[in-house]
Amino acid sequence: MPPRAQPKTYILLLKTHKLTVFLTAPITATIESLKAEALTALQSSVIDAKLSNPDGMDVDEEPVPKVGGVKDFELSKSIRERGRPTGRYEVLNPEAIVQSVLVNWEPVFVQFKDENGQLLPVKVVMPSLFDEEDEAEIAAARKGKRKAAPESA
Repeated sequence: MPPRAQPKTYILLLKTHKLTVFLTAPITATIESLKAEALTALQSSVIDAKLSNPDGMDVDEEPVPKVGGVKDFELSKSIRERGRPTGRYEVLNPEAIVQSVLVNWEPVFVQFKDENGQLLPVKVVMPSLFDEEDEAEIAAARKGKRKAAPESA
């Protein structure tokens, strides 16, 4: 079987707060052009609709900050150790080529800047793979069950 051809366009997940936006980028594009696409997504009317409808927001949910241009935020990727996220993020170089710093379907995080131009921490809520009710049912079903000890001969 011949090796699978690499995609010419990456699909990337732009994440901030509880928002996820799917962006497409040619593998030869720069991070700067990806930032321009992210800017149009962050200025879209969908975000304004969420702000104007507080009933759709959770009580503890912060709104996504308003951005005026690409200078108001940076794109970052999660630093991983042994395949697991560490909670730390690395700012992507705007001149870098997408293919050299990202992989297809990789999450890209928005790091907003404060009024002094300092980077704010990444704020993102990763959704649970299970509903809270499902997690409680799984825990209750496993309660008191242990793996049998191996029999020695």
